Amino acid sequence: MEEAAQHAKLSRADRRLAVQLAYGVLRHKSLLDFWIAKRTHARLEPAVANVLRLAFFQVAFLDRIPEYALVSSAVEQAKRVAPRAQGLVNAVLRQRLDDRPLPEDLATRYSHPAWLVERWQQRWPADVEELLRAANQVPPLTLRVSPGWSREDLLADLAQQKVEAMASPLLPEAIRVDGALWLEDWEPFHAGGATVMDESSMVAAHVLAPPPESRVLDLAAGVGGKACHILQKWPSVSLAAWDIDGRRLKRLEANAARLGVAGRLAIHEGDGTKLTPAQVGRVDAVLLDAPCTGLGVLRRRVDARWRRRESDPRAHQALQLELLEAAWRVVAAEGPVVYSICSVEPEETVDVLRHFARRHPEAAFDPVGPLLPSAALRRRAQGPYLTWRPAEERLDGLFVARLVKRAPGPGGLR
Repeated sequence: MEEAAQHAKLSRADRRLAVQLAYGVLRHKSLLDFWIAKRTHARLEPAVANVLRLAFFQVAFLDRIPEYALVSSAVEQAKRVAPRAQGLVNAVLRQRLDDRPLPEDLATRYSHPAWLVERWQQRWPADVEELLRAANQVPPLTLRVSPGWSREDLLADLAQQKVEAMASPLLPEAIRVDGALWLEDWEPFHAGGATVMDESSMVAAHVLAPPPESRVLDLAAGVGGKACHILQKWPSVSLAAWDIDGRRLKRLEANAARLGVAGRLAIHEGDGTKLTPAQVGRVDAVLLDAPCTGLGVLRRRVDARWRRRESDPRAHQALQLELLEAAWRVVAAEGPVVYSICSVEPEETVDVLRHFARRHPEAAFDPVGPLLPSAALRRRAQGPYLTWRPAEERLDGLFVARLVKRAPGPGGLR
């Protein structure tokens, strides 16, 4: 979306609308298709279907664009992408657009794949509709305040700019922004006073809690949100960030420079499953934010619900175990390994840890509750791990656990 907006030289207002339209159609695709199918039985070309989806999304979920204008716009779009379909698009949109019945089945009503709705119904029968509804909400922009900066001062600055924001009740360094904030125009962002980071992502650094002067390994660092958080929170540690995607590492490099932690960061592009102790030396703590289905963050990754298959949670398990084995090879005795993931599916969370524990009797599981920064988070901790359901209380879905390489003791997962 960013590249397309730049290529088209869109104004900020138009860029915001374009993002809203694209994300909105993906969030509600099944429901939009249900309404379209009520009005036409023709097999639609993808381009024509998208024109109609955009129109119905604006009718149902936006209130700023007059109906006559969006009909005219849709016909013009059809003229460009599928000229022979202009009449069909016009005829469909000239019908009563306020006649939009809600389907009975939850998968269509809330635009989630049927297999996922069935899975969540079995796990959370009383709450599934609330969770599906929450997963379709536009998430807040969340900021992480850098050490040395005052959250109260940043909130006051945002209020002065008439940007609606509030302090997170769950994490002391988090701000939830509900208003429109253009980061490129906000001086504290450029000065390193804050960075964009989901609240659920901030939990991992608290659970890792590396010892002073320690050497930390971030084994699947991505764009480096968690790596920078660790480096800022513990100014005496150094960190090696590994990832297989060089493009993400370039963004990590830029983020680290803006936040002033680049001097304690070493970046390595490579396959984390191939790590050996000789490659990185003995490290004191490892963060593994493992690749996963992302089923806990569907409100942010709106395309993921249509890309995932029912077999994916189990299919990801092999890679997650490989990376966990690599982390275990390089961490020093008594060193923590934090397993963090943006999914709450059992195959990617507790099942991975149980498989790993059977292979490694020396793996002990620390309770995570005492490491969490708020009473609300501590109440949700279940012994050696914390699970947070998707979009519950405005947080993304998360799972985090803390393993330590020492003799097994009571309370471990077996």
